[in-house]
Amino acid sequence: MNPETFSFLNTHMFTIQLASCLFMTGLIWLVQLVHYPLFRYADIQRFAKMHEFHSRQITWIVFPVMTIELISGLALAFTRGSSVLWVNFSGIILIWACTGLLSVPIHNRLATEQSPELIERLIFTNWPRTGLWTARALLLLSLSI
Repeated sequence: MNPETFSFLNTHMFTIQLASCLFMTGLIWLVQLVHYPLFRYADIQRFAKMHEFHSRQITWIVFPVMTIELISGLALAFTRGSSVLWVNFSGIILIWACTGLLSVPIHNRLATEQSPELIERLIFTNWPRTGLWTARALLLLSLSI
């Protein structure tokens, strides 16, 4: 990486972190309050196709932003060394852990079976991610004031 690029990224890393976190916070609340509950009303014959569409399309939105959030959070914690930024980065790690350990396995099961119990479990186990993103957004906003 050339020095000009590094300087630009270092100068704007907090803005990148804040923007990606705020984007994901808004998205997770939409998913939590609207999108996942809509799974309850999907026609059983079309559920597999709807779920497959959701999983494929949401990945195009979520994965790049979560990756930007991960990289910028790590960069901020290392370059600025603030304990608050390490707390922020820990929140990112917990979100990735919740995603991989809670959400993805449920989505994998929903890909093969429509189950009201699985849908309710998906909604319930999404609350930790919703809370973590919200807490991180508030934390980062408090640092930007």
